[in-house]
This record gives sequence, C-alpha cells and structure tokens, in this order.
Amino acid sequence: MNIIHKTLIISVLCFFTTQAWAHDGKTTKVMEEMIKFHDALVKETSGKIDTKKLTELLAKGADDKKDTETFKKAIPLSEQLGKAETLKDKFSAYSLLVDSLSPVVGHHDKSKVNLFYCPMEKKKWIAKGDNVVNPYLKNMRDCGEKQ
Repeated sequence: MNIIHKTLIISVLCFFTTQAWAHDGKTTKVMEEMIKFHDALVKETSGKIDTKKLTELLAKGADDKKDTETFKKAIPLSEQLGKAETLKDKFSAYSLLVDSLSPVVGHHDKSKVNLFYCPMEKKKWIAKGDNVVNPYLKNMRDCGEKQ
C-alpha cells in the first residue's frame, strides 16, 4: 500500500472518529441550556431563571457513565440557580453550576461552547463561541480568558 492510500485511510478514519465523538447528544442539550443562562445573566434579566429543562436533562443522564455522574451532582446546583432571586444569588449559583459542569464542556458536544475564567472574580462561565463576554462584571464584559 503506498503512502497516498495510507494517508487517505487515516484521514477518513480521523474524520469519522471525530464525528462520532462530537454529536447532538445529551451534553449538547445541557450546554445549550447553559448558553441561555449566560445570556440571561449578561442581560441581567429580572426574575428567576427557569432551570426546569436543565434539571430534567441532567436527571436523564449523559452519553457515558462518567458524565452521568457529573450530571447527577449538578442537579441540586441547577435547582439552586432556579430558586435564586437576587442577581448576586444568581451569580453565585451559576458559578457553582459551571464549576460542576466544566469537566463535560466540549465532551460529546456540538454546541460550540467554551469555558471562560474571570481572574478578578475568580469565577468561570460557559458561553458560545470564542468571544469573552463576562457575565459577572457589567462594566468589564471583556475581562476574562478562554480556558
């Protein structure tokens, strides 16, 4: 087999392996909910954040055993965020939820979310894309870095 055939076979295998790894599975749906929470916190939306759908998704489990354990641990944190009334309480609950879910960011996921970190607040957030939009610092939305 010549080098061109080997290269072609390896390329095809890599393509299909990557496609199987990232899919529109349960983690993608969880991350899509997390995007909504980030957006609501950036906009400082009044009232409680509806976390019912996220809590239900977490309760169904993930695409693998390790991620399912992560999801189970995040359920009470999702509920806590849903009960938070003040912006301060929302930020606190959201930060705990993000810390809990950070191991699954990008794992079995096509949502294009990334994990970010604010060194001033010492808190992480999950958001779509590569742009830094810090939910914690209203006057410094660009403070932070992609992890």
